[in-house]
Amino acid sequence: MARNVMTEDRDEIILHRSEVLLRDFIQDQLNEEAVGSEVMLIDEPLTQEEEESRILKEISLLVRRTAETLQRDTELNHAIDSKWPLTNKDNYWKLVNKVFEDGVISWERIVVLFYIAGKIAVKCVSTHIPQSVSDIISWTLDFFRRNLVDWIREQGGWESIFTCLSTPTSQLIAVFLSGILLGAFIVWKMTKRN
Repeated sequence: MARNVMTEDRDEIILHRSEVLLRDFIQDQLNEEAVGSEVMLIDEPLTQEEEESRILKEISLLVRRTAETLQRDTELNHAIDSKWPLTNKDNYWKLVNKVFEDGVISWERIVVLFYIAGKIAVKCVSTHIPQSVSDIISWTLDFFRRNLVDWIREQGGWESIFTCLSTPTSQLIAVFLSGILLGAFIVWKMTKRN
C-alpha cells in the first residue's frame, strides 16, 4: 500500500507539473499570436518553491524551443486548422489521439500535444471565445491523466525531458515525426471521405 501511495503522490506531482507547463505554454502562445488578447491564464503562480519553479522554467523553455520547429510544419498546422472549430472534448481527443495513434509515446509527441493545445487556444481567443481556453486545458490535462502520466513516471518524471530534447537532433526528429503523423492523418481523412 505504501508503494501505491507513493505512485499516487508522484502522479499528482507529474499532473501538477503538466498543468503548470501547459498553462505557461498556452499563455506564451496567446501572448505571441493572439494580438490584442488580454486573456490571462495564470492569476497566481501554481508553484511556490524556488527549485521547483526553476526546474519548471527550464522545462518550459525547452518545450517552447522544441515547439518552435512545429510552427513551420505547414501540414501539421493545416491539420489543426481543418479540425476547427472544435466543439467538444470528443472532437479534441480525436485530433490529439492522432499524435499517439500508433501507441508510441515520446517527449517529442508530448510537445506536439502542447503545440496543438496552444494553437487551438489561440484560435479560441482569436474567434472571441476565450472561455473555451479553459476547456482546452482541462481536456488536455484529462488526456495526460489517462494516457501520459504512467509513461512520464516510468521515464523518471518531467526532468527526463532534458536528456531527450536538449539536442538539436531531437528537434529535427520532432518535426520529422509530426510530418509522418500528419501524413497518416491526411491519408486517413482522404480515405474517410471516399
